[in-house]
Amino acid sequence: MKLSMAKEVSMTENNEKGRQARLYFIQCEEAWNSPEMVLSRANQLSSRMIENYTKRISSLEFTIQQQAPKLLFADAVATSNTSILIGDLAKLLKQNGIDTGQRRLFEHLRTNGYLMKQGSSYNMPTQRAMEMKLFEVKERTINNPDGSVRLTRTTKVTGKGQQYFINLFLRNRMN
Repeated sequence: MKLSMAKEVSMTENNEKGRQARLYFIQCEEAWNSPEMVLSRANQLSSRMIENYTKRISSLEFTIQQQAPKLLFADAVATSNTSILIGDLAKLLKQNGIDTGQRRLFEHLRTNGYLMKQGSSYNMPTQRAMEMKLFEVKERTINNPDGSVRLTRTTKVTGKGQQYFINLFLRNRMN
């Protein structure tokens, strides 16, 4: 029998037992709704909420503490005005736990459409990669001993590109 049904039966019963039941339920409700009991329940509820929030904060602080070095590195890379060679990016990836070397990184970049695969533009950035500002191309002129001039182009990874590829590889490693 539920409480509401017991109340209903006791309210309709017009004898001594019915009056005793009514008095009992009235006393129970008064005790339940007394300011002390209301405050007690509110304190219990707030204690549980504080405990849950404390656990959540501890968990988040631990996560922040673990990710602090990566955050510092990412900020340093993102604000860096210097570009690096792709081989140096491979070393950065290795430092971040991604086991790839320069050759495998070049192959990955060509396979996934970041660098050109053939022709005179071999290992030069694709249009999409340049629009994403992941790479820049440094051009130099070299004067040969015979008097001719030679133009060399070097693909470099921008700060934004460094951050992009490190995040990409870390995300792929987690999946």
